[in-house]
Amino acid sequence: MEIRIAPKPLAAMQPAPAPSVLAAARPTGISMLQKPTVLPPRRAGRRRKTAEHYTALSAAAAPSVLYRPSMALPLQPIENMYFELFRLHTASQLSGYFNSNFWTQRVLQECHSETAIRHSVVALGALYKTLELSFETPYDVDMQRHTDSIMSHWQVAIKQYSEACNAVLSVKGDTMNSHNTRLVAIVLLACFDSFIGDHKQAIIQIQTGLSILGQSQRRHSSNLLTALGTNPDELVTLFSRLAIQAKSYDLAFHFPQPYVVKLGSTAEYPDSPGSDRSSPSVIGSPPREGVFETLAEARLASDKLCMALLMFVEQLHAAKTDPSYVLPAAWKVYGMGLKDRLTAWSDAFEPILMSRHDPGMPYIERAGIAALKMFQVNSNIIFLMLFCDNELQFDSFMPNFKMIVDLGWEVVGADESRFAAEQHVQTPDQPQYSHGTKGAFKAGKYGAGRLKPSFSADLGIVPPLFVVATKCRDPWLRRQAIQLLKSSARREGMWDSELTSNIATWVMQLEEQGVPGGGGAAVPSAFDPRNPAAAGYTDAAGVVQRTIPDDRRIMLKAADFDLRARYADIIVGTRAVYNGNLDVRLKKTRITW
Repeated sequence: MEIRIAPKPLAAMQPAPAPSVLAAARPTGISMLQKPTVLPPRRAGRRRKTAEHYTALSAAAAPSVLYRPSMALPLQPIENMYFELFRLHTASQLSGYFNSNFWTQRVLQECHSETAIRHSVVALGALYKTLELSFETPYDVDMQRHTDSIMSHWQVAIKQYSEACNAVLSVKGDTMNSHNTRLVAIVLLACFDSFIGDHKQAIIQIQTGLSILGQSQRRHSSNLLTALGTNPDELVTLFSRLAIQAKSYDLAFHFPQPYVVKLGSTAEYPDSPGSDRSSPSVIGSPPREGVFETLAEARLASDKLCMALLMFVEQLHAAKTDPSYVLPAAWKVYGMGLKDRLTAWSDAFEPILMSRHDPGMPYIERAGIAALKMFQVNSNIIFLMLFCDNELQFDSFMPNFKMIVDLGWEVVGADESRFAAEQHVQTPDQPQYSHGTKGAFKAGKYGAGRLKPSFSADLGIVPPLFVVATKCRDPWLRRQAIQLLKSSARREGMWDSELTSNIATWVMQLEEQGVPGGGGAAVPSAFDPRNPAAAGYTDAAGVVQRTIPDDRRIMLKAADFDLRARYADIIVGTRAVYNGNLDVRLKKTRITW
């Protein structure tokens, strides 16, 4: 069940503040919800815990022990119920496929002393309860009473969100402790905003947090990349990942100001374009022994490398605004260094990647390994896209696209197996977890209507699949990517599977108009994965043509959307059109779902 609700964060609960208060709040990223909201999805149930000890690799990334408070919190009984929901369910789900003590320990511990964090946790717990009731409608129930119950939890969520915003604004002082309180609360508020589909407010929250983090880190470093390399504090790492998430969102949808996160300059690095040296940097490089020992180690190196890559992209795009732009030699050297480090990271990750086939590995770690590899492959594509001036060049990424899709099936297939186990369903046709497409369409068995929706604060499989769905012109792989996006409703931070699948489907249909055998049809359920040639386009003579002609290919120029109102305004056109030239492929439309 889905309910569209017009939240009243203050008016329904307490007197509205003076306009000047709200005006002062907005620039800091702490503002109230004001638009009609569609309740977003949530993750299915609590993840199963495993008591099995699985080698040193999994031990390093084992699920954190749930924090149990040693003393009573200053909460009302109803608030305590939502706190317990957060502690037992929401905290682990926000971690996504990667275990994090931040959610299961630090946040809960700080609830004892910090009002802003306590209100934020209760708000997320109440939102979780709202979504749980929205998805699981019992039989033989009075629908009006059920709806009223959902609304009551929603009102608590909004009230607590508003009180958390006010509490953050009231935090005084310029100490490390006050900075940390603001930062933790802002992370929670950004999650709430993303959870309900308000991506613009989530970006503002992230911008605010980055500004505060910059002030507190200024004595040690001038940007996140330096901070990651010299002081990998938990909050630095977390905000680096939020910044990567927001930047990837901007690269995909090309947001206008003020919804663009600025990462800063790499000029202080020895190998950066603004430096006198050109030796490869160690930022994001594999360990000296050549392999990563744990998933956590590999992920931190991936964070550093991705941050360096995105900062390079940011500076390159800024330089291209100059009409007399010529890529400096130092930038080419730096770019080649990044490419080498991407390759080195992949080599160092290979033993961990292969270990996901071990039968004793817990589901959550297997999925995390596959998701991190998808992220790395996607980062490689994003980097190489910088040097593509036409869409035909993306055909050279076909092996990368295939790997992303294959790994995506592994993650979704494991989700379906877990769902089947939770529902006590006997499934003789279990999905295969081997690396390849054999058995791929055994996955997707339950579909979006059977798998419960999910939300996590971290990136997962949606961004890489969106790149495949919009840049891969192989009809078989492209449709698989779209089907994976539609297999369940996923919201990974700000990334939403429903939005991306609808945009990708529209782009595919537009490119296939007039292409024999095209037309944007979905993958038929009867497709045999052993005969993917059957998915190709055919010409008038019946010969399979497995590509989109160059003059039909488009790129996404911009997208402005509202996840709560369920629409997206899209602009597409030719990839490389110079200033003043007519773009004959330019098209604007609004899609709804």
